[in-house]
Amino acid sequence: MMMYVVKKSFKSMGKFYGVGSIIEDPTAIKRFKSKVNEGKVIVVSDDNLQSVAAYIKARSNVDILPKVTKSKDIKPELPKESEAKTVEPKKVKVKAKVVIKE
Repeated sequence: MMMYVVKKSFKSMGKFYGVGSIIEDPTAIKRFKSKVNEGKVIVVSDDNLQSVAAYIKARSNVDILPKVTKSKDIKPELPKESEAKTVEPKKVKVKAKVVIKE
């Protein structure tokens, strides 16, 4: 699940977004992509959640973990072993190179 967390405070369309705020609707922010590129907003996934939370806690003393757990009530379920999908290798076409020697 992808989420967005504010790293540096900014104001957009009359609303103030402080450090540690979770952005649930990116379409409500003007020039959202530029905010991400400037580093004002961080893209958070399950993989980097702990490191982002530690960074924001150390930098601005805001704990985002309780907010994140409230906003994502659905816990990801792991697939059962019987439902696990097998990955088939890709088929590659190989062409023979013809070399004529004299």
